[in-house]
Amino acid sequence: MPHDADDRRALFQRVVDDIVDQIRTGKLTPGDVLPTARRMADTYGVASMTAQRALRELQHRGLTYAVVGKGTFVHPQAPERIGTDADGRPIAATTQTPVISDNPALNRRLALYLLERDRISGKIVDAFMNKDTAAAWQATEELATLQQTHTDLADDLAAYEANLGRAAASEAPEPAEAPTPKKARRNPKA
Repeated sequence: MPHDADDRRALFQRVVDDIVDQIRTGKLTPGDVLPTARRMADTYGVASMTAQRALRELQHRGLTYAVVGKGTFVHPQAPERIGTDADGRPIAATTQTPVISDNPALNRRLALYLLERDRISGKIVDAFMNKDTAAAWQATEELATLQQTHTDLADDLAAYEANLGRAAASEAPEPAEAPTPKKARRNPKA
C-alpha cells in the first residue's frame, strides 16, 4: 500500500482505518483471522512495530481479539461496534432507549430484555478478558438466541413508534385552505 504524502494520519492509524473499512464493507467478517504483524507490515509497507501497534489499537477498540498461538481474529460484535451489520450494511444508530410511559407492559418487556442483553454482554467481555474463546462463543450464541426470541418485542416497538407518528400527525392542525383568488375587476369607465 503506497503512502500518500498528503495524508497526515499516523501510519498505524492508516492500517487501522483500512481494516475497519474491510470490516465495515464485509470483506472481513466476525471470526476471520487477520494477517500476522509481519505479513501486515509487508502488505502495508510499514515497520513490524507499526503493524503491531495497529493490531493493539484494533484490540483496544474491541474490534479484534487475540488467541495466543492462533492469531488475531475479528470480534463477533465488530460490525455492530462500527455501525454495520454482518453483511457490511449500515445499521441505524440508536442514541437513547425509548421510554414508553403510556404502555407499562411494553416498557417492562423492553427493560427486562435490555437487562438480559447487558448481562450476556458482560459474560462475553469476561470471557474475552479471560481468553476463554469457548465461553465467548457460547455467550455470543446466547446473545443471538436472546435476540431471536425477542423479535416480537422489536415488532411491538416498531408498531408503537408507528402509532406515535400517526397520533402526532392526527394532533397536528389541519393546513389552512389556500384562499381562492379573486377575479380582477373590470373598470367599467375605461
